[in-house]
Amino acid sequence: MTSTTMPWFETLTDSVSALGAAAREARTAHRAAQAAGAQYNLDRLRLLDGAITVPGRSSGMPDRPHDRALFTIGHSHSEHERRMADLYEDAAAAYAYGAAWAIRRVLDGQQPPLVELGRTSDGRTVIPDEVFPYPPAFKGLDRWSDHARFERARAELERLGDLWAYVHGLDEPDIPDTFDLLDSTKNLEAFPDAAFAFGRIAESALTFALLDHRHPHRR
Repeated sequence: MTSTTMPWFETLTDSVSALGAAAREARTAHRAAQAAGAQYNLDRLRLLDGAITVPGRSSGMPDRPHDRALFTIGHSHSEHERRMADLYEDAAAAYAYGAAWAIRRVLDGQQPPLVELGRTSDGRTVIPDEVFPYPPAFKGLDRWSDHARFERARAELERLGDLWAYVHGLDEPDIPDTFDLLDSTKNLEAFPDAAFAFGRIAESALTFALLDHRHPHRR
């Protein structure tokens, strides 16, 4: 069955599932990059003193091949880890906010066939205004058995959403005088995991929200 003949709620579900699959792959890649980088932590490696001479080198300093190799490898791993961290953060945000967007549209009685997410010129996800900087509470999920778990995940995303948007220059909320940007940026390492966790429960919430549309179709 092609996408043109599938019901809108099936293509919408597939759209959210694809965002989830992307976030899972990005999370796996980021963790693998972290593990690989940890193998070349200079605090745990013993640098050998052996050196070589390089003809024509004017500095007169000896060339230490072990040092040079470890620094090069470490730098490469650090850059890769940074790229995977950015990818995971963006993919997790797309999953969380994309699923929230779909839930809101369905509960409003709309029938979007696919999740709509913008892209910046550098390829980052643009969060829809209606769920930015964090998804609102959805009254239409009150009867859902997992509503309490959904709200806990949403509350965690709400706790980090404003700060995440501010740090990335996406929003200008009221920031207290005691705001510590460096400390807060470090704390934001929790944002991708919080977004991913919300996306997972939100994907299930979307299934619940779609029940009223699926049952008449099946009948």
